[in-house]
Amino acid sequence: MKYHHQKGIVERDKKGHKKLWLGFFMVFAIVSYGGFLFAVLNLNGWPLTDVASTARVVKTTKPTSNKIFIPAINVQTNTDSIKLEGDPSYSDVVVSGPSLGFGITPQSLRQASLFYSIDQLRNGDEVFLDNQGTRYVYEVSQKVSKDDSKLTIKTSNKTVVAKTVGTIVWNDGSPVLETF
Repeated sequence: MKYHHQKGIVERDKKGHKKLWLGFFMVFAIVSYGGFLFAVLNLNGWPLTDVASTARVVKTTKPTSNKIFIPAINVQTNTDSIKLEGDPSYSDVVVSGPSLGFGITPQSLRQASLFYSIDQLRNGDEVFLDNQGTRYVYEVSQKVSKDDSKLTIKTSNKTVVAKTVGTIVWNDGSPVLETF
């Protein structure tokens, strides 16, 4: 209640409550958006990106730049955004990248958290590494903390080892796997 000089005691104005409700809805919107980003990260980008999009890209494109593709967890990125140790044509390869990063949009969050879903990889899942015009194919063989294999994907607390399967060459416009 408040006092008005002509009306006397009157009910309190509700403008103070409007600011409170506006603040509540702002906090609710921010928390909801954070939950949405977290859900998108856990669902490998779905519904914003098709989970099979990485597999389609691997199947339909020739290797032209240095990239890594992991269709099982919908990862496709330039090797510039991750740490790549070794040369796939001569030696063992270690790929290191972030398991959890920060981003404002779903795409920036996924890019900052490339290997967030690495623990979802299973034996037999394939990893494709494009390096200097050649596509190398690896198959996940085990999850270990330390390794001596051909391809290792590491984050701060998870490691996946993949054995070499071969390279993909393009004959008459279609990909063909050449095993070692």
